Amino acid sequence: MAHTQESVVIVGAGIIGAACAWEIARIGQPVTVLESETVASGTSCRAMGHLGVYDESDAQLALSAFARVCWDSVAPDLPAPVEYVRRGSLWVATDEAELAEAERRRVRLKARGLDGDVLDAAALYAAEPNLRPGLSGGLRVPGDAVIDPTEATRYFVERAIATGATVRTRAPVANLVDGGVVLRDGSHVRADRVVVATGWQTPALLPGLPVRPRKGHIALTAPRPGFVQHNLSEIGYMAETRPTAGDSISLVVQPRASGRYLFGATRQFAGPSTDVDPSVIEALRRTIYAFVPGLADLALERTWAGLRPAGPDSVPLIGPWPEHPSWVLATGHEGIGITTSLATGRLVAEIVAGLSPSVPLEPYDPARVRAAAASGPGGPR
Repeated sequence: MAHTQESVVIVGAGIIGAACAWEIARIGQPVTVLESETVASGTSCRAMGHLGVYDESDAQLALSAFARVCWDSVAPDLPAPVEYVRRGSLWVATDEAELAEAERRRVRLKARGLDGDVLDAAALYAAEPNLRPGLSGGLRVPGDAVIDPTEATRYFVERAIATGATVRTRAPVANLVDGGVVLRDGSHVRADRVVVATGWQTPALLPGLPVRPRKGHIALTAPRPGFVQHNLSEIGYMAETRPTAGDSISLVVQPRASGRYLFGATRQFAGPSTDVDPSVIEALRRTIYAFVPGLADLALERTWAGLRPAGPDSVPLIGPWPEHPSWVLATGHEGIGITTSLATGRLVAEIVAGLSPSVPLEPYDPARVRAAAASGPGGPR
């Protein structure tokens, strides 16, 4: 199918905006990225970097399964600083009910052509001998991987530039307008399409859009290579990610290439602050050590917090804004933005170019939330 060439402005140079830029440039569209600060200076530099398959909903599963294909296609070319390692994920079951949920999830993955195997207790401890005694088993997803999200974002930007994109940092956008955007300095950047990839800050450009910051704390340990082999999570983790859930803390241990470990995951609707709360870090440590007691011997080298863009239903907003179809949203990914970045970029590029989408777009259509968005400066006109 032939497509027309349109100029595109992308607002935001986090991993979603960077992936959109690369994918749009790869199909030959003129694209300019406008970033208010620097590349990967927001959520993307404060994330853990898990590339997983998420199946809380059919929409999540479809997007993350397609993302697996996208990551597999670029993995051989990723430079060393991205630290791409296919470690696999191990979702731990604490009782028989959770082990039954592991089997249900295995079946859902298999229906998408994705590998997963349910481990009984003996197989679980063979895979991760340093887990605490008494666990029932788990679900192993061998295709999951880990990256450094900051370096991945920078790489996407480098590839976008090499393919013809222009990237402007320290160029904050004040308003979306017909035919482009207005910067805070009053200047205009013209474009046929505007891609809004500003994460939790998207309501500043589209007032009333139901995307809000959801805070997450992370801790980085001193090294102990090989003590944990997989990206560890607990089966109940996905339930804790839902936007309707309150504050939550659940097991996530991610081995890094350096032999260090990242601890997560916490979730709070606590406003736009990235200040570290020591009480949350302490509660996170207790959660981790309850599953992997031996990690208590490792000092924490650093702690920080970031803000995830949480939409109303755990499904990203990807597609034209109904009141102004030349504005294309790529936001609301919450905790799956790193995983689904390349998939989102591919879909946005297909939208811009008028190509058939690789994944049906209906579940991600921003039209489902437009009733909550109010008109205002920079908003729908």
